Amino acid sequence: MIEGALAIWLNTFAIAVITFFIANFAVSLIVSILGQRFLDIEVEPRKTILWLLVMLPWCACLLVSGYFLYKFSNQDPFTWNTAYAHWHHMDVYTVFSWHTITLLLALFGIAYVLIRKVSALLKHKNELSTLSGFAREIDNKVYELELPQACAFTSGFLTKRCYITSGMLEATTPQEQAVILEHEKAHAKNHDPLKKWLFSILSAFFLPSLTARLKLHMTLAMDISSTMVAGTLVKVARLNAAEAPLVDNELVANFGADVLEQRVYFLLGKLNLKPVNKLLTLVLIVLIIVVSLSGIDSIHHLMETVFSH
Repeated sequence: MIEGALAIWLNTFAIAVITFFIANFAVSLIVSILGQRFLDIEVEPRKTILWLLVMLPWCACLLVSGYFLYKFSNQDPFTWNTAYAHWHHMDVYTVFSWHTITLLLALFGIAYVLIRKVSALLKHKNELSTLSGFAREIDNKVYELELPQACAFTSGFLTKRCYITSGMLEATTPQEQAVILEHEKAHAKNHDPLKKWLFSILSAFFLPSLTARLKLHMTLAMDISSTMVAGTLVKVARLNAAEAPLVDNELVANFGADVLEQRVYFLLGKLNLKPVNKLLTLVLIVLIIVVSLSGIDSIHHLMETVFSH
């Protein structure tokens, strides 16, 4: 049994983990209900909403655990146990309990995701280093790769570089190449490779099917741009149907075919995108935090009933 400051911090961490699961479930429910309705939202607000969704469980962790820590540090001994949200024996932590199992699972999950993402980053750097051996600079930070596959992509976090293969250059006209390269330069200017990688880390803590949906929505939001032309997009999508290097990679932003139909309709002016309802968004965020806060005590009592410690 641990007592004192260490026990308080361990219990606070346990509160943060439970809060994350509650908020994660709430966000998953919202995304599942909305489904394809994300595609009806204007592009920039859509990006903001997607970032809010993947960050919300972490923000809820900080706010709720901070609230418990503050309330305990400034507690009135006569009101703490009857408070709206409270945690029994905050200054006492039993090592052999469900609390420890919860913390270990959380640490394992975080370590697994980070190791997997960093390993993917290192592997990507090695692949890119190998490909760069076949590259020659054809414009400022634009490189041609001597490869038969038709592909164009942008990579790099601090030093961004745009790549286009010789296969793509041979299969497209100068006008189409200008469209493609302008699009890739826009990815570099907006730091999209870094944003895409960070988003993939945050979204990895959801269920795999939900992770894939969130990443696809973000990829689409990043790739819809007035710099593109529908005809070029369709042509490149067909070329990408063949195997191309680094296309299916969360560390690059490429000129590809994700959700092709919606992108083409957008470019042709056939989509009537709507602004996001800011009041509804704020209400949902507050509601998730309130649900997370109010659910702590109930889950704690349930776990205490199921597990003896």
